[in-house]
Amino acid sequence: MLLNRQLLFYYTTLAVSAGYLIFALSLGAPTSESGLTPSFFPILVGSAAVLFSTVLILQQLRAGQPAPATPAVETPRNWTHLGVAAAVFVYILAFKPLGYFLSSGLFVLAIILLFSSFEKLLQKAALSAAITGIAYVMFQQLFGVRLPTFWG
Repeated sequence: MLLNRQLLFYYTTLAVSAGYLIFALSLGAPTSESGLTPSFFPILVGSAAVLFSTVLILQQLRAGQPAPATPAVETPRNWTHLGVAAAVFVYILAFKPLGYFLSSGLFVLAIILLFSSFEKLLQKAALSAAITGIAYVMFQQLFGVRLPTFWG
């Protein structure tokens, strides 16, 4: 079957990933004579998203949909994927005005909370701050990419 709910989601993900990649390519060349430019990482992420979406679609098409031997058990719906998509959308909008630290810290915390409970919130906030700090050092020192900050 060429269309089912899961394949439709994969096709939508591929379309969004392709749009993201096209937008990232419009930011300019990923490298210059002085090293990597700020468009390098978005182009890398967009390319990986297109590649992985395509792989998922091909795997699903090759696997086919065998007829279930037993009736499917009704399970409650999980809307986590919509939460992740909303978090990514808000993160993209907030990145430049709020700066790297605030937007990335809140984004990482939101993703952690989407996949876990609200218990130990202080530890999860500390973990998201650590992840954000490590990523900042990595981009500044390893890639030489200047990230936007709230203070200018």
